Amino acid sequence: MSKQHKKLNALTLSGLIIGPILGSGVILLPPMLYNMIGNYSLIIWAIILLLGFIFALVFGKLATLYPGDGGVSLATKAALGKKYQLLTSFYLICAVFFGPVAVLLIAAKFIQEYFPNTSLEVLAFFVYVITYFLLLIRISFLGKLMLIVTSTITIIFLFSSINILFTTEHFSLNIHNISFEEFGYSFILVFWAIVGWEVIGNYSNEVENSITLTKAVVFSAIIVSLVYILMTLAICFGEFPKEEEFKLLFLIEPIFGKYSNIILSTISNILCIGTLILFVGGVSRLITSLQLTKISSKVSKNGVPIGALNILSIIYIITLFLVYFDYLTLDNLVAFADGFFIANAIIGLITAIVLFDRGILKYGAIFLTLLFFAILLFSNIFILITIFALFAFTYLKK
Repeated sequence: MSKQHKKLNALTLSGLIIGPILGSGVILLPPMLYNMIGNYSLIIWAIILLLGFIFALVFGKLATLYPGDGGVSLATKAALGKKYQLLTSFYLICAVFFGPVAVLLIAAKFIQEYFPNTSLEVLAFFVYVITYFLLLIRISFLGKLMLIVTSTITIIFLFSSINILFTTEHFSLNIHNISFEEFGYSFILVFWAIVGWEVIGNYSNEVENSITLTKAVVFSAIIVSLVYILMTLAICFGEFPKEEEFKLLFLIEPIFGKYSNIILSTISNILCIGTLILFVGGVSRLITSLQLTKISSKVSKNGVPIGALNILSIIYIITLFLVYFDYLTLDNLVAFADGFFIANAIIGLITAIVLFDRGILKYGAIFLTLLFFAILLFSNIFILITIFALFAFTYLKK
């Protein structure tokens, strides 16, 4: 890619990162977890955000050591060999076959309230059309656009949470005991909140130097953690109606009143589209870097990996048809995506263990590898078989 496309600075790259990392998770997970385990969610979030911060730093460092459209797979190639580079690439590509469609359906649910007679899959298709055209924009302009949008959304959540905390008169923290099964399930649930850092490296060719990437990762990780922490504190300590389940709408209503519903729907769709831009754009670059075929390797004048993007778009349309005819469900899509994301993350973490010298990131990578492997064992048996089959195929192939 020519130098004229390397125009992302630390702020614009952060704009491209923060919104997608928050994504659909910040809309769904805090209220869902609180409704499940109450104030115990504070402990779960404290653990997952700490792990997420280490996860971000590990993959940020790998991206700076081996920059390129291939992302962390380039580091894997250097540490473990070509076979494992292909394997981690296959896992990430497979995850992005399913994950974005799940995000599309989540976005469509917020729109369906205004178009009740239109099917979820049709609305999801139109959300993807918008995403597709945004992905055709030069990455530097897209980074600036996402910076403005992400900053606005972040400020809304931060100020809404702070407002709740300042207007709360009585702070009480009642943490009841939960079972090991509830703890494990809650932990798996919030894993979605730290998915995304592993594709940051696929944008490393879009920045001028490694310092820019490092600054963006650290800044983004701080902001993402701050948003989740303040939202969780506000949800746990805020004075909300106790007779019904908590809704995220309660968080912004004190400031935005009757406009809260439309604002939340708009924010949700923007965050979902941001997530799609990060993942689909990043994996499109990965597919292009693998040079599998002439079609998949085609790049537009703006530096957009148009060939790979079109292939992924066809896959998403087919998947939406499968959802429409009830061959796949939202739960299936999330389960499939999570399994492949975790498998990809494990190889990236093993890469870090091999490449890093002694230090907190190396020991953090070891701990996360063991933890993610344990989480992976809770995946659907079909996913585990597929992950193992891809491993066997890649390992045995000469």
